[in-house]
Amino acid sequence: DMESGTREVRVGNLTLKVGERLKEMVDSTDTLSDPSAIRKRLTEDGYVLLRGVLDKKKVMDARRVVVSALDKEWNVIDTKNGDIMEARTLNDSKGFLLTGYRPITHHKDVLSVLESRELVHLFESIFKGAPTTFNNKWVRVQSKGQFTDEHSDFFRFCHCAHDLHVCWIPLGNYTPLEGTLAVCSGSHKLAGYKEKADMKCELPDGFDKFSKDAVWRTSKFNVGDILIFDVRVVHASTMNTTERFRISMDTRWQPAKAQEGDHFGFRVFKKSDSANG
Repeated sequence: DMESGTREVRVGNLTLKVGERLKEMVDSTDTLSDPSAIRKRLTEDGYVLLRGVLDKKKVMDARRVVVSALDKEWNVIDTKNGDIMEARTLNDSKGFLLTGYRPITHHKDVLSVLESRELVHLFESIFKGAPTTFNNKWVRVQSKGQFTDEHSDFFRFCHCAHDLHVCWIPLGNYTPLEGTLAVCSGSHKLAGYKEKADMKCELPDGFDKFSKDAVWRTSKFNVGDILIFDVRVVHASTMNTTERFRISMDTRWQPAKAQEGDHFGFRVFKKSDSANG
C-alpha cells in the first residue's frame, strides 16, 4: 500500500484521491532477470519500478555525502535534535536542486551508486548493447511544502531523446507523504513530442485535455529501489509534508548505438565495466 489511511495526496500541482486518480505503481522486480519483459513494460507503461537493485550500504554512503554537504556547506541540517543522517531541516530551511554540482555528484561514494555495476549491467541488458550515461547528474533536496511540478524531461533533451531513459534513485526510505516520484500513466504515448519543442512549456501538446482524468501512479520507496522511465513520461513528485529533507538523484541513460558515434556529454560503458564494477 502507498500509505494506509491517506485519502488525498498532493502530486505536483494536483490534489489526487488515493485509489481513484492516484494508484499504486506496478512492481516489476520479478522481471529483473528478463530484459524483454522490462522492455515490454517500458513500452506499455512507460516506467519500471525495480526494488532492491542497488547495494543499500552504498546508497546510504551516498546519502551521507549529500547530508554532510547540506550541513557543512549550506548549514541547513538540524543536528541538535537527531542524527545528521536523519536530515532534519534546520528552522525553515528550504530544499533546492543541485544540477551538476560535481563535489557531490562526482564524489566516489555517489558515483559508486549512480554508475554502479548493477545499473550498467541492467541497462546493458535492456538496451541489448553498450549503455551510456549523461555526465551531468541531478540531486534534488526537498523540504516541507516542496514538490516537483508536472513536466516531461523530453523537452530538455529533445535534441537527443531517442531511446533516452531516466533512472530515479531515492537516497532514503520514502512514502508519498515525504516526496516520492509519481508518473502520469500513458503520457509517454501522447503525440505532442516534437523535436523542435517550445522550451517554455515542459508538457506535450494535448496534455491538458489528457490529464483531466488521467491516472497517476506512485509508491513507497526504500533504499536500494530504483525507478526507470521513458524520457517522455510526464512525472512530478508528491509534496514533502515532513520536517526532514527528501533527497533523490536522477541520471539519464541511453544506448551507445542511438548516439551514432557522437557521445558528447555521455560516458560510454564497455562490456568489462559491467563485469568489473
